[in-house]
Amino acid sequence: MNLVLSLTERCNLRCTYCYYKVSHEARSLTMSEDIMDAAIRLAFERTVSLGQHFLNITFFGGEPLLCLDSIYKGVEFAKELVKSRFSENDFRLRFAVNTNGTLLDDSTIEYLYRENFRIYLSLDGDKEHHNICRKQVGGKGSFELIEPHIPILTKLDTVVLSVVTRENMDTLSDAIRWIQAQGFKNVTTAVDFDGKWSGDEFDILAREYSKLAKFWIELKRKQTPFYLGTIHDKLKFRLTGARHRTTSCHVAEGIVACAANGNLFPCTRFISSKKDAPYILGNVFDNPAQIFDSPVAHDIQDFFERDKEDCKGCALRFRCHAHECACTSFYSTGSIHKVSPEVCTHERMLAAICDDAAANFTTDAAS
Repeated sequence: MNLVLSLTERCNLRCTYCYYKVSHEARSLTMSEDIMDAAIRLAFERTVSLGQHFLNITFFGGEPLLCLDSIYKGVEFAKELVKSRFSENDFRLRFAVNTNGTLLDDSTIEYLYRENFRIYLSLDGDKEHHNICRKQVGGKGSFELIEPHIPILTKLDTVVLSVVTRENMDTLSDAIRWIQAQGFKNVTTAVDFDGKWSGDEFDILAREYSKLAKFWIELKRKQTPFYLGTIHDKLKFRLTGARHRTTSCHVAEGIVACAANGNLFPCTRFISSKKDAPYILGNVFDNPAQIFDSPVAHDIQDFFERDKEDCKGCALRFRCHAHECACTSFYSTGSIHKVSPEVCTHERMLAAICDDAAANFTTDAAS
């Protein structure tokens, strides 16, 4: 199971596409130690009740490194909790942090390495590409704050997360090539779906995706280790017959996300401290049986069990974020049961490009 702790709504950056700029509008709330401990205990007990022996705790925000002391305390609390119930090697505990990388220093990096953290690093590409959207509070680019740490981050368990917008899409393929050239081996991209993408803009993005697919083929031919989720995942679901919804999403079933005020949500994109926020499962101080048997929990279960009406009969639905990803559905339509035409168009386009890449790779290998 994966617990996501939104330690703080504060952030030292003001990225142009930040999807929390509305739900975290005040950018001031920070999680108390009591709430953090209650969330960790809740997730641990939930994991045990499901017969599982693995718990991942992801420290999230805002920018979680603004609350480094909370991370230290949370790690120690979780370790003691597991130690009180399980013998060594009978239960696996893992930690992760989602960070913009600007607050890293040598001692923090050493700590993350020592505690075997997976680091999810927000990095869009080289200086020119990255600074288009990832800006500091005063409007200055943030790349220079991350750059000194890139060499060591490439040697740790780092996953690079890059966001694609209409402002930076025309240099996307070059940006990903640059990231790979630095030594990073795990990268994926996410599109900022804001309901405003035009056909001409999708044409530009398709051109960049085609370049990425060719780059993916180049690396495969050289047997160069590099996971490019943008291409790889679309092919994995096609070739294996697996579903994104049941192998990657796990909304509410394999993940619970805790806002800074203790309210619980099905996944990260839902997090908000607003009292009237949609899809609140409950609070960390509620009875766990009520949390996971709440109307929202049942709605999530319905999402898992039924195809969306708009997607019935579509051959791509099990590979498609518009159909399979609750987070994408929620932030692009306001409901986990609706489909954004914008996301649907994107997914059809990307699937076709990936399938062509796979066919070309197979043909070349056979010849």
